[in-house]
Amino acid sequence: MLNKKIFLILSFVSICEGFFSIDISKLINQTTNHLNLTCFYYDFTLINCDYCVYQYYSNGSSSSINFDCIQITNSYKILSKQCEGFSNGKDIGYGICSPLSFDLSDISILCICATNMCNTNFTACQSSVNYQIKTNTVPSVLPSIIPDLSKTISCIDTFYPIGPNSSNISSYCMDYPSPFINFTECNEYVLNNTVLCLYLSFNDNYDTLSLTKDSYLMYLSDTISSMNQFIQDSNDTQYYNETSSYFYVEWDSMNDNRTWGRCFCAQDNCDSSLTNCLNSNQSIPIINCATSSFF
Repeated sequence: MLNKKIFLILSFVSICEGFFSIDISKLINQTTNHLNLTCFYYDFTLINCDYCVYQYYSNGSSSSINFDCIQITNSYKILSKQCEGFSNGKDIGYGICSPLSFDLSDISILCICATNMCNTNFTACQSSVNYQIKTNTVPSVLPSIIPDLSKTISCIDTFYPIGPNSSNISSYCMDYPSPFINFTECNEYVLNNTVLCLYLSFNDNYDTLSLTKDSYLMYLSDTISSMNQFIQDSNDTQYYNETSSYFYVEWDSMNDNRTWGRCFCAQDNCDSSLTNCLNSNQSIPIINCATSSFF
């Protein structure tokens, strides 16, 4: 286990040694403004959301719906650029989306709204967006926690078998919200569009993931949200550290002696081990630095 220390906060105006573009201590301590919405998520609800998400996919004969909750940063920002009805001036919107190369959907719709339970169906989501635009109550754009990543890298990915006679598929393709995809082409997409590696550890077990240009924000947002939740539990401890090349967070549960860890890096195969992730030196240039701390 890494030596647990409290690091000094460094603050610069120019590019410096940090992974995020803003001070994430403000995010995980919720010192920034949050909408605290309740969103629909299949057969239950999620709280403390900044936005609610409704996604619809159809292949002509059947359809699939995905409900989600956005926290901390707009993790759908890159995906929404493929859709009508969205702009840089606001996070909410709705429209038909252009499918990715492996997506076999005939129709793909994304709707992001910012009122309680506005994503129960498309009509409710659409009405919420239209009302806020009409009444000039559109929420401010959420902060961007990390610059757009475009440099393609190679990562070691944990693959999963989908049948005794089938090829393995990547975790990205397993988790893709639409079921109407070509798995072979999806694996190719991952190979050609990976921009960030993730090393996940749980006690003595680990997984490795390739994060694509349309998925890495979701994993980073989920990690920061989890960090905020751990702060609320006095029986758990949390450590995080960042440089311009990696971001690492570790959670230790005192109740059952369990340890979780996540390490993000942007260098070829840097997720082959935790040591390699923490030794990666491929910098991501950003403005401002954050801090490493214990809570």
